[in-house]
Amino acid sequence: MGPMAVVESRWWRTGNHSVRQLFEAVAAIHYENPSAFYYDMFADRSSLQTILQARSQDGVSEVIYVASHGDSNCISPTPTTAISRTEFRNIFKNCNAGGQIKGLFLGTCHTGNTETARFLLQDPTTKLEWVAGYSNTVDWVDGSAIDMVFVSKLTALYLANRGRRKDKLSPRKMAHEAATRLVALITGAHTKYGFNIYFHENHKITSMFS
Repeated sequence: MGPMAVVESRWWRTGNHSVRQLFEAVAAIHYENPSAFYYDMFADRSSLQTILQARSQDGVSEVIYVASHGDSNCISPTPTTAISRTEFRNIFKNCNAGGQIKGLFLGTCHTGNTETARFLLQDPTTKLEWVAGYSNTVDWVDGSAIDMVFVSKLTALYLANRGRRKDKLSPRKMAHEAATRLVALITGAHTKYGFNIYFHENHKITSMFS
């Protein structure tokens, strides 16, 4: 199994365009197994908490990719089931006490902004080391392609790191390197969609793009 776990909500009431197939392609390329990652669907705060509780204790998952609608303050499976960043932070505080989950990628519009990252990272009890996402509205196809590049680069780094006997890279370093490779390949990820990756170090929030 790979380090990525996908947690997705339904996109449309009358249909769905799941990211699952994108992750299956990455898993097939890197692990020769399209099912070499955990995939779960959530509909509200309760189901999200149940899923993250399981993923934070499965002994494998280190990166959570959340695929959902969103705005600057909330993740929104539906207009009536928005999950505030306070609720989201509290879920990680409750579920990730062991620190298995190192990183969070917000595959949502607007939610991956500095304030959300600060809110999640400055509380040490979430145990998160990095948060990535978008501060702008993201086209579904463009965003999925960008995300697929990041996930592929990060997976390759995890695989290479697994084979190292010394000088292993930290989860933070691998995430930063994957993001660096992404923006070198797709410059519009930041300039058009506001992609960024955030870290908490020396008692302050740092990011790839200020």
